[in-house]
Amino acid sequence: MLSINDIVIFILLLLNIVCFSIGYLLGKSGTNSTEHKNIKSFFDQEKNSKPKIEIDTSKVVTKINTDGMEKKYNSLGETKITTDNVQSSVNKLKNLKQ
Repeated sequence: MLSINDIVIFILLLLNIVCFSIGYLLGKSGTNSTEHKNIKSFFDQEKNSKPKIEIDTSKVVTKINTDGMEKKYNSLGETKITTDNVQSSVNKLKNLKQ
């Protein structure tokens, strides 16, 4: 006699097979369109779809207007000048260790 766990496993397995079959059949029927175009190469597709960029060297930028920009920092980094040398750093580490 089959237990409830065996019946549930059988139902789930059957449901999985049915769903896979339906997905397979729908996938096969969806790809039968005549407008599908095979691509010979990935690189050929890239060349044909993008227009070429042309650079005009006769145009020159003389002034950039930055009046509308917000200044967030006075300086990009803080500069700290120390007079410590290697020996004083070693002494500080020795004092911390004790």
